[in-house]
Amino acid sequence: MEFPYGEWVILFLALATWVEKRASRRFFLMLMIAWLIGKCFEVVFPASLPWHWHFARLAVMLAFWQWAWQRSNRRFLPLVFTSFVAGLETLFLVNQPGVIPYEAWIFSAVLVVVAGVTAKSYWGTAATFTASLLVNQLFVRFSYEGIVWRVDFPDPFIWNFGVGFFAVWAGLRLGWYYYKAYEPAEEQEQELL
Repeated sequence: MEFPYGEWVILFLALATWVEKRASRRFFLMLMIAWLIGKCFEVVFPASLPWHWHFARLAVMLAFWQWAWQRSNRRFLPLVFTSFVAGLETLFLVNQPGVIPYEAWIFSAVLVVVAGVTAKSYWGTAATFTASLLVNQLFVRFSYEGIVWRVDFPDPFIWNFGVGFFAVWAGLRLGWYYYKAYEPAEEQEQELL
């Protein structure tokens, strides 16, 4: 996944919320500013091999985590469990890479399930998922020392997976909210009679 799907999703959602004058435009404006600041860091501090730092993505992850952390109820226990899962993934990939087919998808799905089960809310899951990935970046940096030729921080697959997953989940939640709030005209007429 070399194409920056995550950046395009964030950009188009920010433009859509800005045009529609939605309440979430402040949130997406914050993400765009974080991305621009991170991109400036990438220009000023170019990455050297083997560690390729995507400061724009890391800045967006930090801003998103801070926003989600403020809105989550359960914070520390979910972070411990998801960090444990992410650490297991890192150790497994260092020792046995390529043994399980579709391992990136499997570990990402397990990470989301553990975050969702332990956090029990959208913002809690988002905060836990993002924080565990940020903590895991430090673990990857030290566990891959001398083993790999090139590592991206954050991993492009997990970046695109996370942005897509939370965007789809938020869209489905919003759709469900509107569906539950909407009452067809026929039902309203029957209630009046």
